[in-house]
Amino acid sequence: MGKSNNTFVALLDLLEVKHTKSFSDKYFNEHPHKYNLYGLSKMLSGYGIRNAATQIEDKENDLFKIKCPFVAHMGGDFVVVDKSPTPTLPEREGDSPPSGELEGAIHFIRNGKKLSLPVSEFIKSWSGIILLAEPSLESGEPNFKEHRKKDLLILAQQAIIAIAGILILVIAYINNVCLSPLKLDSGSPTSPIFPISPTFPYSILGITSLLLVNLIGVYICYLLVLKQLRIHSRYADKICTLFSKRDCNNVLESEAAKLFGVFGWSEIGLGYFTANIIILLCLPHLIPYSVIVNILSLPFTVWSVWYQKVRARQWCPLCLIVLILLWLIFIINLTFGYITVPDYSFHSLLSIVNCQLLICLYALPIFTLTLLLPRLSEGNQVAQLRQEINSIKANEKVFETLLSQQPFYEASKSDSQILFGNPDAQLTLTILTNPFCNPCAKMHARIDKLIGRGESNSPIQQTNIRIQYIFSAFNESMEYANRYFIAIYLVRGRESAWQLYSDWFEKGKAMQEAFFHDLQLDMTNPAIEIEFQKHKSWKEQTQLRATPTILVNGYKLPDNYKIEDLQNFTDLKIEIT
Repeated sequence: MGKSNNTFVALLDLLEVKHTKSFSDKYFNEHPHKYNLYGLSKMLSGYGIRNAATQIEDKENDLFKIKCPFVAHMGGDFVVVDKSPTPTLPEREGDSPPSGELEGAIHFIRNGKKLSLPVSEFIKSWSGIILLAEPSLESGEPNFKEHRKKDLLILAQQAIIAIAGILILVIAYINNVCLSPLKLDSGSPTSPIFPISPTFPYSILGITSLLLVNLIGVYICYLLVLKQLRIHSRYADKICTLFSKRDCNNVLESEAAKLFGVFGWSEIGLGYFTANIIILLCLPHLIPYSVIVNILSLPFTVWSVWYQKVRARQWCPLCLIVLILLWLIFIINLTFGYITVPDYSFHSLLSIVNCQLLICLYALPIFTLTLLLPRLSEGNQVAQLRQEINSIKANEKVFETLLSQQPFYEASKSDSQILFGNPDAQLTLTILTNPFCNPCAKMHARIDKLIGRGESNSPIQQTNIRIQYIFSAFNESMEYANRYFIAIYLVRGRESAWQLYSDWFEKGKAMQEAFFHDLQLDMTNPAIEIEFQKHKSWKEQTQLRATPTILVNGYKLPDNYKIEDLQNFTDLKIEIT
């Protein structure tokens, strides 16, 4: 799981109940019913917190009467509401309340992120189900003192490591940067080994600037490694959402995120900046060689910007910071005159040794991280655990039981006739999708593989799964894509429609409405609007908002399952109850 920002922990924080995040997170993630209200209620009871679930009928009026914080069921998920506006009161006694849209915003926490919605929008997505919690003086985490001691011990160990590392850096900085010019000027026999010239050739300001930039580089690359390992970091998440709500992982998990498919750029960057610090503090005679390495890295920065803009169509703020740091190192080297050709005339054998030493300094941390990170992210028994879990998940009775416990939403051909595959299939996969949603694009690609399109080039002809698409949109200005999606299906059939959907999700989003100009479709056809309104009506009726949402014969796909797992159940007849 790796996250400490779950619904349960967020509620404990707002209730100001004594707890340790490490234990509370572990308690939540290992609980067998963590995804439902019953499980949250049991967990709160375990902390001695009185709680009760209820259904609010008059949502518009009673919402303002609920004491925050509370858990609300919204859009198929649970959120923690931490602030609601005060209702607008009549100006004079006897006046009726103001009519029209409800004013203000609801502030809530979802998946660790603080979000807000206008009251009217929140009420539309809110099912009316809430969980109220009221702590007492006795409420708290079981064995809190013991868990707190363990956390403090871990913090103390981390502090000691950090202080020791800082002391080593400071001592090396004072000895090899600040005192080296004095030693060399006095002719001291303790001068650094392999001096490049009779006097120390580097200014303290220049070396200090390089050290600061490289230390920042180490930290940023460390955050990148955490993102790559899917380990939650509040600072990494904040930086990654500087430009948009999307995640850096979309770039970090792309095909270009690894050199030769083996060496991740995160590890390479961390190794590079680490080696630079060692050179600056301990081996200053290698600085001219490190300058050359920095110059050779600059073309990569141009390629990375091009890839993020043109191919990925998304920016990774952490990656961009690393690129800026590489150019800052180059500017510092240029400003202080460090860009020079190493003196090979001093001793040819010495130059060869320096080159070999430089290669080792850069290669050692990179190779070490490449070997170490997979072990940190997976562990030794992951393959066996995956096999055991998949074996349980493939059991039809287990799947059918879990599926029947999920929310049910009626979805038939009268709700959407955008269908692909075998019309007689036992299994119908209804997908609420958004043409402008990046996760929806990935889901479409996964379905493309699921249906074996690569082999037959014909959507879902060789599988017993029927796909039903229902289209959503972020706002009305983006609904034109939904109408075009419907039009291509109604006019030219599912083969052309599936190809257009694939092309759009792959490259069409950036072109926006211009992507559809060459289709020459009659958008005035009333059948298009009729089908479009069916999709909107279904979405309003079900109150589903999150995309992509996957339904299996009307039941929401259990969280423990992926669409790829459905290949095991194509002949399973699921009765609607």
